[in-house]
Amino acid sequence: MPQKTLTVGLMADPGLPEAVARSVVSLVNRDLNQLTQADSVEWSVEVSRDTLPLTEQNEIHLLDRAPGLRDAHGWDYMVYLTDLPRSLDNNSLVCEVDVTGNATLLSLPALGAVHVKSRARRVLTELVIAMAEESPGKYTTGYPRGFSRRNWQKVQREGDEENYEIILRGAFSRPRLLAGMVRSNRPMRLLPALSSSVATAVATGGFGIFYASIWNMSDALTTPRMAAISVFVVAAFATWLIVHNGLWVSSEPAGGRIRSGMDNAATVLTVGIGVASMYLVLWAILFAVTLAVVDAEYLAGDIGHPVNLLDYLDIAWLASALGTMGGAMGSNFDKESDIREATYTRREYTRRKMAEREENQD
Repeated sequence: MPQKTLTVGLMADPGLPEAVARSVVSLVNRDLNQLTQADSVEWSVEVSRDTLPLTEQNEIHLLDRAPGLRDAHGWDYMVYLTDLPRSLDNNSLVCEVDVTGNATLLSLPALGAVHVKSRARRVLTELVIAMAEESPGKYTTGYPRGFSRRNWQKVQREGDEENYEIILRGAFSRPRLLAGMVRSNRPMRLLPALSSSVATAVATGGFGIFYASIWNMSDALTTPRMAAISVFVVAAFATWLIVHNGLWVSSEPAGGRIRSGMDNAATVLTVGIGVASMYLVLWAILFAVTLAVVDAEYLAGDIGHPVNLLDYLDIAWLASALGTMGGAMGSNFDKESDIREATYTRREYTRRKMAEREENQD
């Protein structure tokens, strides 16, 4: 029979952190009980949705508030999951561990874009055991999937033998962090914010379908040329959104030049994926319209050869490029605040608003 029961609280930001926490809570609970069953300890893991405020330095200070939070919820240990990317000495910061305060802050973007739930499960299990045991190696399950001893490193705090940070080093640490930042941004959220752009793009592309010049041009252009046109219009639209809505970081944040570079790279990828997704949706809509409107015999007589589905796809492809350029004009009617909020996580959006206020005050 268990001699004692220990409760772990997973406090998570709304959005991806909360989704990850709720998806792994039962698995972490099972892992903890299996790994410590010899000590007659029963673990109970629960999730709480909450958001801690950012400091003036745009950081989250969990460790100062951990004792009060644990007491308020009745937790023995707590882990705070956030989607705010963090760094330490230009390295990706995975988590801060306060052994004395029985609290940990875990930054999900550092876990990358794939296997996030499995990685989070193993990291959470290890961190709780590390806080609970004076010799955490007793129950260690190894490094999380996708990490190795070469890049998964503990950094002891200066003058502190117990508390530490865990960072990622190595050639793939920054690409992994960048991928995690883009995943946290969830680029598909950009589509609803671009409602005016989508409507304008559909109208412009649909208008182009009725022109025989579009039919002949799509028939004459090679596939590589069509692909190049698509890349150009997507890049042009994404660039316009970034510049017009002030999404580019021109000044250095608290993390320095490397942090601003990561922020801008994540913005470019997030907006680029969102615009490319809009392009594909537009292509599918215009393909269906082309099939419904353009008669096959009439089209064959105009382009001078029998037609098939590929010809209709080509027409919709070129019309989508035309529509996307029109969508860039329609983006002027979309709210800047909606686009900016859809581009970033809530944490990153709040951090940028605070940084802009400080810059304007200066």
